[in-house]
Amino acid sequence: MFRCLTTTVTIPGTADLRPLRQAKNITLTAVAQHFGVWPTTISRIERGLSRDDDLTYAYRNWLQAA
Repeated sequence: MFRCLTTTVTIPGTADLRPLRQAKNITLTAVAQHFGVWPTTISRIERGLSRDDDLTYAYRNWLQAA
């Protein structure tokens, strides 16, 4: 238990998501519709206020492919 509490967990960064989305002229609404979530969910992930590693990973891959 002590090892689980003291082990550092790497959190994937999200600072690249918003600039990448904006560079490709993709709206928050378009991203949200693609993933079936609310635009606020995407916005909160981009700003680092929420954490959903699976969605972040899928979102990053989708942006890079777009």
